[in-house]
Amino acid sequence: MTQPKKSLYLLVVVCSFTVIMSGCAGTLVSRFSYNENYNVNQPVKGEKCYDASILLGVDMKRAKDIAKKVIIALDSKITEETDTSIKAQRNRHIGLLVGSGGEELAVNLKEIDSNKTFITATTKTGFIGGAGQKAWSCQIIDEMVKMAAK
Repeated sequence: MTQPKKSLYLLVVVCSFTVIMSGCAGTLVSRFSYNENYNVNQPVKGEKCYDASILLGVDMKRAKDIAKKVIIALDSKITEETDTSIKAQRNRHIGLLVGSGGEELAVNLKEIDSNKTFITATTKTGFIGGAGQKAWSCQIIDEMVKMAAK
């Protein structure tokens, strides 16, 4: 194989690997949307917990306060906030797997009525999608349910 062909082959392999692995890394867009059949405070969880949702039995303001407290409790820093969404980054830690942490978290809120808020939580890991990282969406939702019950 000539040098230009080897270089092109290597480029195709690297690009393919990157595309394949990024598909395994979670996303910040939830596949869940509000459904009238959802039960209040009963989590709906996606496979591997990269995506989860809940119809929380609290008003929008309280739901957002709860979401912020849970995100901070998960050792994360809020990076962006709007009236209906919160984005955060988990702090990185040096440990058994060097560079663990670093996941991006997104919580989106939608007011259903004065006592109900639909919430989605998504986790996006780095492009490798695994080494030292984990999905936090189910834990975010579970902790929100506990706090709403208090």
